[in-house]
Amino acid sequence: MVMDMKTKKLKLASVMVLSTVVLAACTNPFDQLADEINSYLAGDEAVSEEAEESAEARGDTEANPLYAPIDYTHLYGEGEETSISAGEHVVGEDIMPGRYSITSTGEYSGYLSIYDEEERYVAGEVLASEGTESTFRDYPTEVLLYIDEGDKMEITNDTTFVFTPVDGPFEGALSPGMYIAGHDIEAGDYRITTEDTELSGNIYVHQIEAYDSGRYSVGNPEYGGKDSFVMTFDEGDLVEITGIKSVNMEKLE
Repeated sequence: MVMDMKTKKLKLASVMVLSTVVLAACTNPFDQLADEINSYLAGDEAVSEEAEESAEARGDTEANPLYAPIDYTHLYGEGEETSISAGEHVVGEDIMPGRYSITSTGEYSGYLSIYDEEERYVAGEVLASEGTESTFRDYPTEVLLYIDEGDKMEITNDTTFVFTPVDGPFEGALSPGMYIAGHDIEAGDYRITTEDTELSGNIYVHQIEAYDSGRYSVGNPEYGGKDSFVMTFDEGDLVEITGIKSVNMEKLE
């Protein structure tokens, strides 16, 4: 933008110099000079308008919900036990908003995906049933999630998911899902370990949706996973565990 303004000023100076040379040759020299100067000044006004529009856009970005702090406090202790079969469902219509432990009762694994009202991805997990350990030994059998009013859920495969309300705190071996530091788990430093597994997953940490403040791959080293490391969770952090049956969390003093 600074370069554009400098260019405009140089062009304006050029117009004035050039016009001085040709004044005598013009029928209405001063009118022509005024027209050319006004033309460039109008261009400067356009640049100013663009700058204002950019400032407005920045203001919109700052107000973007992706940059707002993640807040699930209104869902603490909320929910109502419900069974939901395969298909598409809306939170607030087919199930109450809340904090849930979700398990599968199907013969095979099923996939749960959740999107918010703006169609942004919220969470998702492949879940096996408790009775299918021989076939799906390393797959999660439970996921703990916050689901909010207007969220859209999709369940695939011929399976039924059971939603059971739960509330923290949790410690020790954690299933995949969402955990708020300071409510579901204590804030602080943790030694994270995993059992031997064929799968790899991830742990994400963030306080706003726009970006992660921390991320680690966990599980099978062949797929880039780590089986022992230390992470720090600050008060209010949303900790998300995905893609692995469980992780062990040992609070460090």
